[in-house]
Amino acid sequence: MRIGFSLLLGIAISIFVSETTTAISQGRNSISGVVFGESRTPMSDTYVQLLDELGSTIAQTRTNGAGRYAFYGLSNGRFKVKVFPVGTDYMEQIQEVLLSPVSAVPGSGADNQQIDFYLRLRDANRGPFSVPGTIFAQEVPDEAKKLYELGISQLRQKNETAGFENLKKALDVFPNYFLALDRLGTEYAARGRTNPNYFEAARILLTKALEVNPRSFSSMFGLGFTQYHQGMVNEAVVNLERAITVYNDSPNAYLWLGIAQKRVGKLVQAEASLKRANELSKGKEADVHWQLGGLYNEQKRYAEAAAELELFLKNKPDARDAEKIKQLIAQLKQKAATP
Repeated sequence: MRIGFSLLLGIAISIFVSETTTAISQGRNSISGVVFGESRTPMSDTYVQLLDELGSTIAQTRTNGAGRYAFYGLSNGRFKVKVFPVGTDYMEQIQEVLLSPVSAVPGSGADNQQIDFYLRLRDANRGPFSVPGTIFAQEVPDEAKKLYELGISQLRQKNETAGFENLKKALDVFPNYFLALDRLGTEYAARGRTNPNYFEAARILLTKALEVNPRSFSSMFGLGFTQYHQGMVNEAVVNLERAITVYNDSPNAYLWLGIAQKRVGKLVQAEASLKRANELSKGKEADVHWQLGGLYNEQKRYAEAAAELELFLKNKPDARDAEKIKQLIAQLKQKAATP
């Protein structure tokens, strides 16, 4: 039976990669953990590499929907675990791990270590969608500023509830406080797929933020991202297109712009946006290849669709549907070869 590409796309998008199954050695040791973002939000679909003590790659996986990764079957020795969040504004992070089982019976013990990562933004005070750029100058009452700074500090300390509460208090004092509007709105937008109620709050806050500062990339992107997930796709395209005129080097912005443009039938523009996302992510973002594969398949450009899916698997080799995707690639190649 032929596998419909759109059906497979829906399945693949809904599945996050969990744990690598690569047989690394015959050892019984393991390293696992959770990758968190700035506000203790689990980072799904994030690359994690296992390196030996010399820095050579042994295995690679991606975090699942709960931000968890794992490497099993490890021998004794020193390893390094490296997280590199491609397509985000988070910095890479490496931790060293020594696996050395302790057991009264030689060879019977196992060392299973939990190594969590708390990723930091390139600027600790920036929100989920922030990029380098001009700081917005605004006269702010001291009370509001103190509440905002306290809220940001609490977010850095992973105290999300208190952080959000103090950002709201800052806005009670000064409703036009751009930094508080943008930060609270983008934090809600980043969490919207786990709690849809956050999207509506994000839309209200970021709409207000753009009234105060119409040139904010993070507010434009956050609003476009939110609108897309609320089904307001035409509005999303407008704001995402505005965002890339303000900052032209965000792979995430181009990815979501391409997705939204494809949704409204702007296929030529969608292809250009996705290719730009691919360029900015240096070809390492699997979702970009998946979206390009779907676009080319819809246009009956079967050879190009097959090539993009091969790149998808190259960047996501442990995808759970890898065998089905390989079958789809074969079907696409057969269609391409048929006159």
